[in-house]
Amino acid sequence: MLRLHCQLIICLSTIACVVIGSVSRAEPVAEGNQPLPWTASALERRLDDIDRELGGLAYPRLVGGLGPIGYRSADRDAADHQEWLEVNLQGAFLIDQVTLVPTLTHTADSRLASDGFPKAFRVLAIDDSSETVKVTELAAFSSDSELSSRPAPVIISFPPVQATLVRVVAKELSRRVWDNRYDFALSELLVFCGKDNIALGKPVACSSENSRVESGRNPKFVVDGFLPYLIDAQTGSRSKAFFTALRDDDPCSITIDLEEPRSIDCIRLHAADVSDNVPQTHANDFGIPRQLQIDGSLIGDFSDAMPLATHRAGTTLRRGPTLNLRCPPTVCQFVRLTCLSPHRSTMSAKTFLGFAEIECLSKGRNHALEKPVTTSLDPATFSRPNSLSAITDGNNYYGEILPTRTWLEQLARRYDLEQARPVLANMLTETYQRQDLLVQRLILGTLLLAAVIVALVFYDRYSRQRAIYRTKEQIAADLHDELGANLHAIALCGDMAQANIREPDKLTGLLERIGTLAKRSAQSAKSCVNLLEARNLYDGLVPDLKRASGRLLADLEHDFAVSGESRLEQLSPQTQVGIALFYKECLTNVIRHSLATHVTTNLTVGPHDLVLTVTDNGRGIDATAASSAGDPTPPSLVRRARLLGGTALAYSPPEGGTVTTLRRSLADRWFQR
Repeated sequence: MLRLHCQLIICLSTIACVVIGSVSRAEPVAEGNQPLPWTASALERRLDDIDRELGGLAYPRLVGGLGPIGYRSADRDAADHQEWLEVNLQGAFLIDQVTLVPTLTHTADSRLASDGFPKAFRVLAIDDSSETVKVTELAAFSSDSELSSRPAPVIISFPPVQATLVRVVAKELSRRVWDNRYDFALSELLVFCGKDNIALGKPVACSSENSRVESGRNPKFVVDGFLPYLIDAQTGSRSKAFFTALRDDDPCSITIDLEEPRSIDCIRLHAADVSDNVPQTHANDFGIPRQLQIDGSLIGDFSDAMPLATHRAGTTLRRGPTLNLRCPPTVCQFVRLTCLSPHRSTMSAKTFLGFAEIECLSKGRNHALEKPVTTSLDPATFSRPNSLSAITDGNNYYGEILPTRTWLEQLARRYDLEQARPVLANMLTETYQRQDLLVQRLILGTLLLAAVIVALVFYDRYSRQRAIYRTKEQIAADLHDELGANLHAIALCGDMAQANIREPDKLTGLLERIGTLAKRSAQSAKSCVNLLEARNLYDGLVPDLKRASGRLLADLEHDFAVSGESRLEQLSPQTQVGIALFYKECLTNVIRHSLATHVTTNLTVGPHDLVLTVTDNGRGIDATAASSAGDPTPPSLVRRARLLGGTALAYSPPEGGTVTTLRRSLADRWFQR
């Protein structure tokens, strides 16, 4: 019984583990193309990594005020009209990245979205520097890529490819919100060779232009270097820009000493950041002269001055917070910026000169970083004393000034992470909910398992008590049936001995029988707890039944018949003992109560049941007792039959006497193995 209980507990525990495992098991999910395990710890680590990375990435701070927007194609009735835009690099270059900056718009819910960015497009690198024109597809995006509403730059990186032309082919146009027409728009197209944007200021061709008079939209603006974002790196120290008020007749120049000859191919000017108020009281090109001459020299007095670039801001479309002036690669040590026409404030008649930073670039690298700066102006007139060194400190009002390629890559990376983070946070919340559900089910399963264990403990105690009761009942029945029958036989033999006291021959046999019965009774008393151990008391069911009838029915006529004796021998010893004790109790009742002179015993063993019938010709069962008790069968026989797993029935037939029957079905478990 205990072993069965242990097996049941193990089975229930296994089921509980399977249920818990099925709750905790889940399919992996993916961020981009990278699969992530469905675990709370992995999601927490990923969110922490994203937060740390976001803390070091550039922020997409928007440009305010007037300025060029970029390129827009002619509007179309359907999205499947193909448009293309191409930049001529004016030479063969090894390029390794193309960056597309979308034209930005505000949505109705105050979000930023791209305007006119194609749903499906291809990017091609064309090399016509030899007789054979080679076209390489750098990237292809379908409408499933969901880039048409992306407000961040689209970075396309690839192994270095030689190209003279870069073309963007829009295969599926996006729809404008305000009139439901379709077009292709782009704010800036950048082509990088290392860190250098070689598309800056290069010729642009397109399939169509917007026919409306929109001065801010023109193919040339797609490579002018003006972007819709301000450089906000979120790293480095904030730097207050250099700026000062000027008189119209003040000679004004700023000289940067590169400290050794350097090849310069681009001058990058950053407008002064006066404040971060909204709105601002000045244009986004505050401090940059309207007309500017930039010269290079190997000698400090500029006696060998070499023109690098000129700038003339005729309209607002030539102005912006960052001005990129491309020049032929020129080796020089000194770079001088001469203000020919200063910046004039729109709020007053005053003129100003100011820069947040001046970069002298060679293939994207700034050689002016932390280099000494001098000016023709009197430092006593500076609006911000001791701010001249800010021109080359590498920082602006928002922190570190990044290379263009690095800056745009960080903007794109920030957008991707900011899109992924809510998804991961939602996954983490769902994982926490699953864990809570798992804990609840685990608690419920634990309580259920504890309840089952408690129930099994109580059931085991009940089973043990019941087994003890049945053992006591078995002992009582054995004592009653075995010892009672033997003692009654001894009493009969004693009476017979007393009657035959004067006949020594009969007396001797009776005394021997009394002695044998007394010894047998003693052995039965010792082994009554488990009669199966008393192997010397029983040597077979049929011989034992005949022996019992011979002893108890010595003075009565007795017929004994057995059918199926071979099958009887296969019964277990315990079953045979129980049948023998039932039979002895029947004979004892006949002797005590029936006053019979003839007894018939029939034992029949069939394929499915065993029937023992004892018939006498005595006075029968008392009808009064039968009616009052409800069942005329003696309780001792009912108890013995129950212990055997069978039924007992006693009744008086019309012709008189008593018939007592034991009937029990035979299952495989009743036979010896």
